[in-house]
Amino acid sequence: MFNLFRKLHYVNQQQARSAGSGLLFNGIIFVLFSLAIFNDPAIVAYLVAVLLMIVGISMLTAWWKIRKWR
Repeated sequence: MFNLFRKLHYVNQQQARSAGSGLLFNGIIFVLFSLAIFNDPAIVAYLVAVLLMIVGISMLTAWWKIRKWR
């Protein structure tokens, strides 16, 4: 049964390497952010504010593109 899944190749080696480097980068970023939060807990408010800003700008950009698309 598991031999059947082994024959299917959905991801080549280059894609796997790029995904691995992305995981490494994101893991390092998360560790650095967690150390910064442990150092100064008030920084959580800034991180949440930045997250909300990014989501808001993304939604406005999507709205603008859809409006111009019609």
